[in-house]
Amino acid sequence: MAKQSETPRSIELFAGGGGMALGLHQAGFEHSSLVEWDSKACDTLRLNSEGRWPSAEVWDGDVREWLKSTSAEDVGEVDVVAGGPPCQPFSLGGLHNGDTDARNMFPAALDVVRKFSPKAVIFENVPGLTRASFKPYFDYIVAQLREPSVTHRRDETWTEHAARLAKPRRGARSLSYVVQEPRIINAADYGIPQGRRRVFMVAVREDLGLEWDWDAFEPTHSEAALAYDQWVEPVYWEEHDIPEPERPDKFTDDVVQRLKLKGRPTSERWRTVRDMLREPTVLPTPVDGVPHPEIPNHVGIPGARSYPGHTGSPIDLPAKTIKAGVHGVCGGEAMIRFRDDSLRYLSVRESARVQGFPDDYQFTGARSTAMRHIGNAVAVGVARQVGERLRAVLSI
Repeated sequence: MAKQSETPRSIELFAGGGGMALGLHQAGFEHSSLVEWDSKACDTLRLNSEGRWPSAEVWDGDVREWLKSTSAEDVGEVDVVAGGPPCQPFSLGGLHNGDTDARNMFPAALDVVRKFSPKAVIFENVPGLTRASFKPYFDYIVAQLREPSVTHRRDETWTEHAARLAKPRRGARSLSYVVQEPRIINAADYGIPQGRRRVFMVAVREDLGLEWDWDAFEPTHSEAALAYDQWVEPVYWEEHDIPEPERPDKFTDDVVQRLKLKGRPTSERWRTVRDMLREPTVLPTPVDGVPHPEIPNHVGIPGARSYPGHTGSPIDLPAKTIKAGVHGVCGGEAMIRFRDDSLRYLSVRESARVQGFPDDYQFTGARSTAMRHIGNAVAVGVARQVGERLRAVLSI
């Protein structure tokens, strides 16, 4: 029998480089298992395990194999199952057998929920899942999360299963969850120096009589506050000890006057790339090809250039979304564009800061590997805030 703990406990699925795991750790969760099929990502999870999660609990392999080899007794009580299940495109024009596609991990994630009956579930994914061609399957995922005890039959398509799930409930279910409408969250609105939109699903077990409320998870930072601090009362430039630059064309005198009359928003301002470079400490400019002697993963990369669709992140705005890239590192999202229009690549360390990883969190492997893990990660600060709010809802 697994040792029980008074600390809330989670299972991390598709843990990757550790963004969700680290955020929930910061929110006070203890990880009973971290499951990830990418061996190099597992190396990063183990390298950073001290004081965060048990290195021995990092499972290097397919979540379906982990399910077969792990019992509920082994793991013990689980408060939260969390992760970002990989999902391939689904279309109504297809064969309607997307749930049998080996590359789609939502069925496995839902099997974990069925097996461990956690108090709550957090799933995160790209917002493209909610577009028209995907939405029927996405709605099916949400329906399964609401009624995981209504399992898929071997001989039915996912659309037939979805139809059964849509029928009125008869009698009590052995396991069901309250799921609010999934919400697309921009990480910049929660203090991350990056414009990163992701869809979050949060479910709470129905028998607990509790409910997640997205209205209570209000943004803490805003673009309007940044605009005010830059172009109305230019404290942003004063804080960075640099001259106020020429205003962008869209901030005409009339626009600035209207902003001034409305007054400064009460929220914090969006954090920018320039903020990231100095917080929590000043990062020195990386030297091309030379690792920094004290700062891990801080090596300069030569050759930054602009081309259509890859123009860099303006230094005085949140960074563009850091992406994993299908054919290597996405240059446009991993470059800084300075005010003189010069460019340089973000180091791995800087990219990690953009995602909210602390400077002592190290990434193993080549730059392309590290950037893939960073680009696939959940923004750490968003995961932390979701975890903190969920603890408050569950009173754990």
